[in-house]
Amino acid sequence: MGVLGYVPTFWPVGCKRLGNKQTAHNASPTSTPTHTTTMKRFFALALIALATSSAAFAQANVASQQVAINVAEINVIAVNGTINMTINSATAGQAPDPATANATYALTSNGTDKKISAELDSAMPTGLSLFATMAAPTGATSAGKVQLSDSASDLVTSITQVRGSGLSLAYEAVATVDATPDNVTRTVTYTITNN
Repeated sequence: MGVLGYVPTFWPVGCKRLGNKQTAHNASPTSTPTHTTTMKRFFALALIALATSSAAFAQANVASQQVAINVAEINVIAVNGTINMTINSATAGQAPDPATANATYALTSNGTDKKISAELDSAMPTGLSLFATMAAPTGATSAGKVQLSDSASDLVTSITQVRGSGLSLAYEAVATVDATPDNVTRTVTYTITNN
């Protein structure tokens, strides 16, 4: 009796036999992205990144800000020098000889129609007088030699938008025989105000 030869048939794992055909288990032609689809997604992401970076660059490259500047009225004055005067001589039959001293002053004013006034901290004693003369800056007017007191006296007027330094400030002390021999000190305050 003849023996029929038997050849076993093996099917790949995950496949099943359907009649005389075999199919892959869960096989799907669209389950895995193709190379073309992957490249399209890559270029889309690249374009988005480029657009985002370009927008950020544009925002950082141009900026604006409002700046407000207020120019206030400025009126400042400064005096320079140490003043010491001595009255110690006279011509027989005449009043004592006056004493003089010189200083300088500087000022800056962006205002219009201003003036400089001077005032002593207290009145001068009997028989003794103090005078001051201020040279005027450009465009202003000097009042000449002015006797100072404990009330404000104008020395320079018509000051308008000017600056100056090293301007002359001269003092003169005048005594009569009624002045008691003494050391007298007074503070002179200079102020810039409206004319």
